[in-house]
Amino acid sequence: MLSTLLTLFLAAITVNGPNTVLRSACEADGDPVAELPKGTAVAVKFAMAGQGCYKVSALRGETVVEGYVSTSQLDGLDEFEKLRKDAAWLDAVEVVRAAGSKPSAASLGIGGKASPKLQQAAQLIEASQPGKALEILESEMRSKQVRDPAMLALAGVAAWRADDPRRALGYWQGSLELAPNPDIERLYKKVEKEVAADRSFEKLYGLRVILRFEPGAINVESARGMLGVLDEEFSRIIGVVGCPVDERIVAIMQSKDAYYRATDAAEWSGGQFDGRIRVPILDGSTTPEKMRRVFAHEITHACLSMMGRWPAWFHEGVAQKLSGETLTPAQRKALTAMAEKHLVPKLENLRQDWSRMSPEHASMAYQFSLLAAEMFFENWANYGLRNLVRSPEQLATITQDLDKRLGL
Repeated sequence: MLSTLLTLFLAAITVNGPNTVLRSACEADGDPVAELPKGTAVAVKFAMAGQGCYKVSALRGETVVEGYVSTSQLDGLDEFEKLRKDAAWLDAVEVVRAAGSKPSAASLGIGGKASPKLQQAAQLIEASQPGKALEILESEMRSKQVRDPAMLALAGVAAWRADDPRRALGYWQGSLELAPNPDIERLYKKVEKEVAADRSFEKLYGLRVILRFEPGAINVESARGMLGVLDEEFSRIIGVVGCPVDERIVAIMQSKDAYYRATDAAEWSGGQFDGRIRVPILDGSTTPEKMRRVFAHEITHACLSMMGRWPAWFHEGVAQKLSGETLTPAQRKALTAMAEKHLVPKLENLRQDWSRMSPEHASMAYQFSLLAAEMFFENWANYGLRNLVRSPEQLATITQDLDKRLGL
């Protein structure tokens, strides 16, 4: 049965039946795959739209088994759904919140609110000005001559976004020594793994981009050409979106192996933006035009991130649109027919990260988000993208309108 799969973040969820049966499909007559004892921890991979069913994986001995279970057979879904809706990599605002969960006199004011310096630094990081944020935080820490966990935690984020991960690790280690915090520890381990896998040490400086690359995987001449394309695409997309660029954005080019080891990206991933643009070096058959589209896609993510927080469908749809991707008439017809039969979710349910999707379902989600973006540009041309990113409260109205046009 044709269904759209909604990706979900992994969370601590267990089966609640004495012998929960994993099946090959959502339907009760699906073939049994394995039986799980009560209390077995499972990793949720995605939910089947409108069927009250999740696909999960679990460890049985030394073997990983996968199958489908109904919603009623799982405990812990409330917290899981909350994480799904709010899912994002740990950014500046979240670090302030996490570090502030154990307030310290130096960093927090009355009522547990972050100090003005912390707020200012967090806002600068969100606006892709980590260098300026780091200057403010380091100056504040020197002037007060105290080691404050919240300041150290945020300084680590600023250093990481400024492409100094080893410096970031030092700040996070100092923060954890003063105030153990699982969120900061999680970020520390993520970046520690990234540093261990990273071999991209060479740097080139452009007008808008700093390109760091792996010398064994790309020669300097090719890197200079890529830097020129990055600068060109950034200038073009700035003109469309209107994002402010006060500091150079870091772009990292790595071999495929180093990229996947450092990022844990899905096998179908062609790049990502996590505060820096990261792109694997593609094989020799890749055309310059395809590489330009990859750069434009990730630059769009960077540009939109400077302007606020946006749902996944909007990020991916606009990124595809501005990188030159288009749907064929046959693709549009097929997607529209699926929407009319309610085989795809409403756009508001495509908010979360998609990194755990299978290649097949990732392709479907990307096509559907591109269709929504094309319809936005067709039907809201007079309003325009620049106006929307400056008035994010309008996105809810636009989303509802697009859902209606899609038959949802």
